[in-house]
Amino acid sequence: MGTLFDYLSWRGDLSFEQDPLNEVDSLIFSLVSYIEFKGIVSEAHGGATVSLRAAANSFFARHPDPRKISMGLIVPKEIIKLLRAVRECRRFRSVGMKGYVNRIDTEVQTQFSAVTFCLGTGETVVAYRGTDDTLVGWKENFNMSFMDVVPAQAYAADYLNAAALHCTGQIYVTGHSKGGNLSVYAAIHCRPEVRKRLARVWCNDGPGFRTAWFQNPDYIDIKPYIRTLVPQSSLVGMLLEHDESYTVVKSRQVGLFQHDGLTWEVQGNAFLRVHDVTEESKRTNRALKEWLQNLSPEQREQFCDALFRLLSSDNAATLTDLMSFKNRWILRSMRLDPQVRKTVLQTVQELIKINTKTLLNDLAPNGKKNKDTTK
Repeated sequence: MGTLFDYLSWRGDLSFEQDPLNEVDSLIFSLVSYIEFKGIVSEAHGGATVSLRAAANSFFARHPDPRKISMGLIVPKEIIKLLRAVRECRRFRSVGMKGYVNRIDTEVQTQFSAVTFCLGTGETVVAYRGTDDTLVGWKENFNMSFMDVVPAQAYAADYLNAAALHCTGQIYVTGHSKGGNLSVYAAIHCRPEVRKRLARVWCNDGPGFRTAWFQNPDYIDIKPYIRTLVPQSSLVGMLLEHDESYTVVKSRQVGLFQHDGLTWEVQGNAFLRVHDVTEESKRTNRALKEWLQNLSPEQREQFCDALFRLLSSDNAATLTDLMSFKNRWILRSMRLDPQVRKTVLQTVQELIKINTKTLLNDLAPNGKKNKDTTK
């Protein structure tokens, strides 16, 4: 079986008129949204579009040496290779781009980025970027565990409404990782007239929501249009709750590295399916859920704030900064309020204890399992 690169070689000569938008295309658009297009793609939804090929050419003209392009520690650098591939591909190269935004705000603790793709069919794809290298982006992810709405989610709904004002056809919404969560949130909270135009909403290994969300009538209305895809060892995509059923796809990687969509296997114009996520994924998911259930919203907030105070104690702004040999965050964190360190340590110890208990429970013979860990 192939990957996204093989898909572009096999089917890249087929236009969207010949072969309609599919789940593989959705992931490609999601991953392209990780590219920095500031000054290349207009921020205005009502402005002129630039072709994906022209945008890619401008990006590579700005960065003539690919070895010097930094995507951070988490975002796969192979996305640069993907951009080169779609630039030369008949299916993608003439797709229009506009509405590129990248908002990083440490004050309101948000990281939000999105871009709009205009297909030759008159259809529109709104793609939300996942979490990037910034610490504030990861802080916002953690905030989802205790906040009803994080800023990026509100921005996502506003962005979809704005994009819809400047297109007339059907709208597809997609995102990878946190971007998948944003795509679902935006679809639920966009204006009713926009929601009626949504053809499909893709969540590619994105975290879910708190259980109360699923009683929302707007969610119930849009649920049939949501497609959630996770790899067989999914961790990120199993966080929080998913009310809709999810499709499990096969990855060439193992463990957490399967979160990289470039490793997902393709068959024709779809991803290769497997029956279910692995037992390890299920066990980790149960342990995390129990851990969160044992923490009140206030405790979750205290833990998140304390953890990120530790991580940013040497003024690190990104994961790359954090891992730099010049960064002395561990030493500096020791000078912080002892209660901060105590909060982090106790909460992490509780997670380790729950995970160990869950593992032992899974290894126990049938009938002897601890009832507390089989919820």
